[in-house]
Amino acid sequence: MISLLGLSCSKNYYQNQTVKKNVISKKEVVRLRWKKQLYSNISDFKIPGFYEKYDRFDPLETSSAAFDTDEKRIFIGAAVGGFYCIDIITGATIWRYDLDDPAGATPYYDSARKRVYFGADDGFLYALNSRSGRLIWSTDTGAELKRSIHMVDDSIYIQNADNTVMAIDPEQGEIIWRYRRPPVEGFSSSGYADLSFAGNKMYAGFADGFLVALDAGTGSEAWTADLAKEAMAIKRGDDVMLVDVDATPAVSQNTVIAASLAGGIYAFDKDSGTVLWTRPQLTGVSGMTIFDSNVIAVRSGKAGLISLDVKTGNTMVEAHFGLGIKSDPVVYDDLLLVSDTEGGLYFVSGGTGEILNRLDMDGGFFARPSEFAGYLIIMGNWTTLFSFAIN
Repeated sequence: MISLLGLSCSKNYYQNQTVKKNVISKKEVVRLRWKKQLYSNISDFKIPGFYEKYDRFDPLETSSAAFDTDEKRIFIGAAVGGFYCIDIITGATIWRYDLDDPAGATPYYDSARKRVYFGADDGFLYALNSRSGRLIWSTDTGAELKRSIHMVDDSIYIQNADNTVMAIDPEQGEIIWRYRRPPVEGFSSSGYADLSFAGNKMYAGFADGFLVALDAGTGSEAWTADLAKEAMAIKRGDDVMLVDVDATPAVSQNTVIAASLAGGIYAFDKDSGTVLWTRPQLTGVSGMTIFDSNVIAVRSGKAGLISLDVKTGNTMVEAHFGLGIKSDPVVYDDLLLVSDTEGGLYFVSGGTGEILNRLDMDGGFFARPSEFAGYLIIMGNWTTLFSFAIN
């Protein structure tokens, strides 16, 4: 093992075409500020799917942090059935709201109302007083919440695990509108895409392989696109084919890019839904973002990362790394921060695909990191919260 900024990294992880053999880091990117192990306050609490000491294949932690920059606090949910308000400087718990289920959605801090909104596996969206943790209201969405809580033009928007998108009034938690895709027959992946917004539209991916553009005010369809149609047409017999749209759609100027696990990557005119280009051979895409006017897609396993020209779909950069499931990359300055359920957190040059740093916390990451003012916060799959200083 080789020590990297006080953390352990295996040599053989870096024997790939992107990083020279036995070279661990070419750039000192982060240093550890503090770490905090979280425990359940509920007796006999069981984390779903967490059975073996070295079970690294089931991504348990999905919540990222929301920042209260005025009070130097963060808000984050955990698989141990708690939602936390934590001092960002010391890592001390300010208050905790206990639940009987994991809290896996990324919260939203409403600075105007001094509230924080978060979702849990019980399907409820919660609004808490951000100073005390007191419950203000809760709304049943019908299925577990594992993605982000969004607020746009004073409405809350969520997508749950039942292929349902909702708009919710932040004052009383009343549902304004609801849009749902039909249930999927057969197999589907456990993850699902987050929402993307542009103007008065939002873009949502679903387990049936569809990308849907919705009017944010009414929830009505502007257009739909089946990303898995061609893949399903050549399916052989009883072969299992996962058509889910798990990567969050990426929006750049007049283009929205989305991907089906089996159907590959598609680019559309964001207003009309007209297909601009396709890359059907690029399967297994589990995360996506925009960097420097190019679309960055990450693929499960060793496939790693690929950068595509937004206008043409042509490959710009390709890098192979990791072994696990990768989530939507986070852009920080000229870096891409990529979580991998097996490999840890990768720091990748957005321009070249070079791996500059990797954090291996002996359990991987599925949650995306959150950054503000030099603080990088990420929840590890052993329900350990890490705070790093990022250069």
